[in-house]
Amino acid sequence: MKTKTDNPINRQRIIGMDLHPDVFSAAALLRRGHDLGKAQVGWVHDRQPVAKLETWAARHLRAGDIVVLEASGNSFEVARRLHALGRTALVLESAQSSALKHNYCDDDRFCAVKLARSYLTGLAKEVWQPGSGTREHREVFFAHRNAVKDATRARNRIRSYLNEQCIRLKKGTALTAEKTPARVLALREWSALQQSLLTSLFTQLRQAEERRKELEKLMVRELIARPAWAQLWRLMGVRHRVAFGLMAMIGEVRRFATAKKLAAYIGLSPRKTQSGNNAKGFEKGVGGNGRKDLRALLLQSAHNALAQRGSPLHQWGWKLAVRKHRNLAAAAVARKLAVSIWHLLMGHCTKMQEAAGHLVTKLLKIATLLGKDALKQAGFESRAAFVRHLLESINISHNITLST
Repeated sequence: MKTKTDNPINRQRIIGMDLHPDVFSAAALLRRGHDLGKAQVGWVHDRQPVAKLETWAARHLRAGDIVVLEASGNSFEVARRLHALGRTALVLESAQSSALKHNYCDDDRFCAVKLARSYLTGLAKEVWQPGSGTREHREVFFAHRNAVKDATRARNRIRSYLNEQCIRLKKGTALTAEKTPARVLALREWSALQQSLLTSLFTQLRQAEERRKELEKLMVRELIARPAWAQLWRLMGVRHRVAFGLMAMIGEVRRFATAKKLAAYIGLSPRKTQSGNNAKGFEKGVGGNGRKDLRALLLQSAHNALAQRGSPLHQWGWKLAVRKHRNLAAAAVARKLAVSIWHLLMGHCTKMQEAAGHLVTKLLKIATLLGKDALKQAGFESRAAFVRHLLESINISHNITLST
């Protein structure tokens, strides 16, 4: 006959783990039946080296333990290493778990205990853990974003330095052009130090631009290898950067039960506040929640769709812009794009019987980005052959004459 203490729920332990780059603290809470308030601290291990995580886990963790981590820079990697050992590891949203640390304590030992207790209450939100492929895509996405920032900073530094020297370049001058550095040096007499500084600034810009282009080529190759995600090119305003960003951040689209949940994840669902005598409340618009990086990409696509007269969203969006504001109209168009993306990835959209003109133009630009050498290495003699291959891979017929 089993006693009350033999119930598995009484033996289950919740391990709260407070992570840092080099060390971590862990605390074990032992559940006492269904009364969460009686959960007792079994042990606390402070300042354990992350490099010896596997050794520590094999010694102190047992089957049935649930390890809870706060979402941070290395939490997904630590969770992956614990999963490899056959242990259960959950990542909690940092917004609520961090509030516990700031409001109650600022000590790693107690913070580990509070993480475990917050999970037991059921108030802490669990974060989806991306797989290795999705994590690699996110690394590429963030590296590209940093390369764009570096290139922008380099351009601003060059223009700022030239402005200090009372030199204004002609409108439309491409700072990345091969002959631009020599033309700038020929504008006036520069000292040796000034020449070295200008050369260094242009070198930084060239390196950042080369890194950005290489990462964009990598994005295109990854999308081509995944026709389901390459179908996003069908949407107006969605090119390789937006499509790859969506693939990197969404990961598995089926984790969103509805299109509304995907829009909320991106932060494109209006927020409503209601309190006191105001029965209806009021909407605060979008922003302030969700993934800011994805929202920025879709807003760019929405502005592009508003500018394209051939877009089905153009007329609808501008009617809304006239009544309210263009930014609000762009947010509404971005939300419609998010809904279309969910249905497209879920396979709910019908196949295109004929490639639209804007899609062909978009794919030709992507072929130009890859370059002739990359196309030949992939077995394509021309841009037209490459575009025809892409259209066939995403099940779109084409009867449009393409020039090389």
